Amino acid sequence: MRNANLLVSATLMVGAIFGVSAANAADMAVKAPPPVAVYNWTGCYIGVEGGGQWGNARSVGTGLRNGVRVGPGGNLKNQTDFDGGLGGGTLGCNYEVNRWVLGIEGDGSWSTISGSSSLVPPVFNPNFREAFGDHWLATVRGRVGYAVKDDMLLYGTAGGAFADLRVNEFNIGNVISITDTQTFSGWTAGVGAEWGFAPAWSAKIEYLYLDLGTRNYFAFTPVGFIAQSTHLIDNIVRVGVNYRFNWAESVVAKY
Repeated sequence: MRNANLLVSATLMVGAIFGVSAANAADMAVKAPPPVAVYNWTGCYIGVEGGGQWGNARSVGTGLRNGVRVGPGGNLKNQTDFDGGLGGGTLGCNYEVNRWVLGIEGDGSWSTISGSSSLVPPVFNPNFREAFGDHWLATVRGRVGYAVKDDMLLYGTAGGAFADLRVNEFNIGNVISITDTQTFSGWTAGVGAEWGFAPAWSAKIEYLYLDLGTRNYFAFTPVGFIAQSTHLIDNIVRVGVNYRFNWAESVVAKY
């Protein structure tokens, strides 16, 4: 009788164990996998950027000295190639719908471009040279992009561009020298890629072409300097890091 009771007890225990295991297995079968957080590019951000730039400034004489015509206008004075660096800050906002991302972005940079060239002979004295440089550059642009992956955005961008350009004209012996600075405004367009490498952070690389238009220099100068019209072209390649605000509100669950 004792053995029979032990056998019954063992049978009940085994049934209970298997019953619990089966119940746990059933519970596990109906549980959904944990959600995976994905990027949503909607939101505003602030960042830093920096890189290099190169371009040229083409100057054409107007034939005027202190408003008085002293020679033919429209002659090329010089074309100067320049290069340098830049660095500054960025502020922008995005809105994403069905992987398409629309945004607006502005930036301001300190700039260090420089270059010089001789004035074109024979109309102008080949002993004179012009040196170019600037201090700042800014753009305000729209962006249209597509998230090829949740955390990888490819985009195109276009808008307005602004910069200053300092022109120093002098002779080789520095006996005569004059400097004039003008502010340029024009347009810019480019492409870029941005990668979300952490929940609130992203990194980007972009190229911009800038046509900053034409400004007039040396309208009123000492004797010996002819007024000129200068056209400014610039190219920029830069990288940046952005911090996105309220990122947690821009993360959605994906199963």
